[in-house]
Amino acid sequence: MHEFFEAIFGAYVHLIGWTSRLADILGGLVHRVSQPGDLAFASIVVASLLLCVFACVWALIERGRSAARHYVMSATLARAQSEIRFRESVIQAAPEAIVVMGSDLSAPLSYRGGGALLQACLSGADAPLVAAKMEGLIGSGTPFTLTARTAKNPSVAMQGCVVGSRAAIFLRAQEGPSSVERELRAIVEALPMPVWIRDGALALTWANRAFLAASGSTTLEEAMRTDARLSGADRELAGAVLEGNDVIAERRYAVIAGQRRALSIDMMRVAGSHVAGVATDVTEAAQAEARLGLVRDANADILEHAGCAIAVFDKDRRLAASNKAYARLWGLSESWLDTNPTFADIFDRLRETRRLPEQRDFQAWKRDHQRLFETAKGRLDETWHVAGGASVRVRAYPHLLGGVYYVFEDIGEVLRLNTSLHMLKQTQRATLDVIDNGMAVFGPDGRLKMHNTAFAELWQLDEPDLAAGPHLSNIASACTAKIGRDGVWNMVAAGVTSSEPSRYGEWGRLTRADGRVLSVSLTRLPLGATLVVFEDLTDLERFVAATHADAAA
Repeated sequence: MHEFFEAIFGAYVHLIGWTSRLADILGGLVHRVSQPGDLAFASIVVASLLLCVFACVWALIERGRSAARHYVMSATLARAQSEIRFRESVIQAAPEAIVVMGSDLSAPLSYRGGGALLQACLSGADAPLVAAKMEGLIGSGTPFTLTARTAKNPSVAMQGCVVGSRAAIFLRAQEGPSSVERELRAIVEALPMPVWIRDGALALTWANRAFLAASGSTTLEEAMRTDARLSGADRELAGAVLEGNDVIAERRYAVIAGQRRALSIDMMRVAGSHVAGVATDVTEAAQAEARLGLVRDANADILEHAGCAIAVFDKDRRLAASNKAYARLWGLSESWLDTNPTFADIFDRLRETRRLPEQRDFQAWKRDHQRLFETAKGRLDETWHVAGGASVRVRAYPHLLGGVYYVFEDIGEVLRLNTSLHMLKQTQRATLDVIDNGMAVFGPDGRLKMHNTAFAELWQLDEPDLAAGPHLSNIASACTAKIGRDGVWNMVAAGVTSSEPSRYGEWGRLTRADGRVLSVSLTRLPLGATLVVFEDLTDLERFVAATHADAAA
């Protein structure tokens, strides 16, 4: 601060000095000594010069500032004009028509005919909806998107939104169907299933060729004029859809081309208050269902009349079907079986009631049975000997639909009969073995059914070979190979295969190739079997011959 005042004071001293010298110069110019008034005059001259210089400098500065401001304003205006022109170009290039309006609907701005298109929408069929959406946009700024109809355009896409503080509506009119719509319509026209559309008054407005053919109409105009329909419930179903009730796979019947057909009808609400319907011909499926019902009833009847117990399990291992014999065999309640218990539940209950064979590892045995559900090639055939002396043959097979069906057969009586039959055979064989004569029983097919030990010894045959039940011809070949050809077995074969019982007594004594004398007798048994008895008379013949020789001597 001190230096500043010193600088001011120094400048003031220099100014006074310059003024004094100026006064001396002025006095010299007039050839006189400087007067006190000359100093004042010189001060005025200096002050005027300084003021003039300051004014010029100030004017230059202000002119520069003005030029700078004018340049900035010109650049800003140019940018603004450029942006305005760009925005107008974008608006003009956009496919949508635009209407911008204030909250009071005054002086709206219109681009690309937006005002006229908006007025057409407000005068069209969807005018109430358009007015309501515009009121919401202007009043509360609620955006909207809708499709309106006008007298000229079948569809006008409208989108309203708030831009800044103004309401803007973008409109796009479609003069006719687009290429996509044309392709979709061509596809729907080519569909083999009937497709049709009804309006809010349930009047037919459009249908494809399949609908026209099914309804017996020649042209769409004729179908619309006569209000063609596929079934009597067509209009009722469309009315239900307009009330908000969906129609999905509704089964109806109609006469098409002189034949009664089953139709599955789907209806849905489309744009506006229109209803679109699609009908699928399910006649074959309905017939298949009817046939399946008959087959199911027939299978149930067969199950009930089957002599064995049957249980069918589905792929989820639940009981799907069973007969009463199954419930009786295992002592299970039919009401409990009707609840479709699982395979494991049934096994556990049978184990609790001691109706399953005892197992060292029951869980492992049950898992072996459950593995049948995991493969389509699994088979099971086993016999269960359960408590109480019952014997059950169990067979399991894979089901075509992914399950397993079990067949249970009570074979206790069969086993007892087989045992009795085996004992009877053993008794008969023991009885035959005590007889000295060779005896053999041949069946109607010529195979050996039974024989005694004397028969095998007489013809030098091995027991293992005879146990296989060889054919008579094989026995004859074996005897010929060991003893020689003598025609005995040819006679036996003729008697076994003969249908005349009277011929059985034609043969008596025969001489075998080795010289032994045999007495052969044949007896027809029940069921076509033949008993052949060989009696060896060789010793008797020798004794008789020796007696005659002694008598002759």
